Amino acid sequence: MKRLYIFALLATMLTACTEDVIIEVVEPSPSQEYIYATINTDTRVELNELRKTVWTKGDMIIRYGDNIHDVWTFNGETGDRSGKFSKYGSFQETVNHSFNGKYIALYPYKENFYVGTTKFDNGDMAIVYAIGEEQNYHPNSYDPSSNIMLGAGKTSTNFEFHNLMGYLRLSLTGAKSVKKITLKGNNDEKLGGWRYTHEENVDIGGWYDSPTYTLTLNCGNGVQLTDEPTQFYFSLVPTTFTKGINVVIYFTDGTQYTVNTSKQVAVARNTIQPMANVNTSAEMQWQTITIKHRGERLSAPLIYDLTGSFIATGYILWGDNYMSDINTIGTYIYADAEQEHTITVKTQGGYQVYLQSLQGISEIDLSNF
Repeated sequence: MKRLYIFALLATMLTACTEDVIIEVVEPSPSQEYIYATINTDTRVELNELRKTVWTKGDMIIRYGDNIHDVWTFNGETGDRSGKFSKYGSFQETVNHSFNGKYIALYPYKENFYVGTTKFDNGDMAIVYAIGEEQNYHPNSYDPSSNIMLGAGKTSTNFEFHNLMGYLRLSLTGAKSVKKITLKGNNDEKLGGWRYTHEENVDIGGWYDSPTYTLTLNCGNGVQLTDEPTQFYFSLVPTTFTKGINVVIYFTDGTQYTVNTSKQVAVARNTIQPMANVNTSAEMQWQTITIKHRGERLSAPLIYDLTGSFIATGYILWGDNYMSDINTIGTYIYADAEQEHTITVKTQGGYQVYLQSLQGISEIDLSNF
């Protein structure tokens, strides 16, 4: 991949604070031009009753080509897999684009969604686009605005769309209301940032720049859990979590529940990867850290969750018959005269431990953390 072949739309994104893109609305008319789009038959996942991707009435796509940069609205009905789009508006730009006579279209069009192009070493064009860090809960499906599809063709009026994303499905039971869910790979897999995809073969691609490592699924005012599983979907680029995943479920009452897996999880393009049901009413397993220390005092270990926030659940046994809540003490002075102590930290939902000082520490056991 040659990193310097960047065309104008990516440059527009990088200078967006000074070069705003303007949409000029086109009034409908009987002679309105149309373009046509079909969801490819290899797209098996959105979530009508047949687990297939379908268009939704009012869906918007954005089209690019030489001297072409405009937005189109779906005229059909929700549930259709092909149909006609009418023109919504055109972008006014001061820069030129070179697509070598080819045309591409992307779904979904949304405000501040920018696209660039680059080239592979063999000259083939790659489409560069942004994967966001936040998605919104959608009942029994993924967030449509996070499900990116690419359509390419040699004509400007007919496009066949392919999903670029795969899907991780969580099933939760319980009695609380879910406010949001965060997802992170245990090997710091990239989940967001600038991504590139081959113009025609959508299975060829990779990360381009500005990676992020956590996805957040926002659930609005809350999604009430029951004894029947409620499904939550993350849209992901094809990703293999080599050391498993860390999921933190935040409830509207301010509490949280953490699920951490160690087995590899692979999310393929255009495929739903289901996870086993999690009963959030069950007691979480305790994580344990053991520290052997020699001295009169020790800076307390700090425990952070997936998002980098302090963990509120847990305690420290200092080895002198004293116990304190985690993240509440700066430096602890032992209450007895012993010179050696074994400190045990118990926590739930911990992702990182920070030791402010290693002085006097002879051993740290993180095998159960």
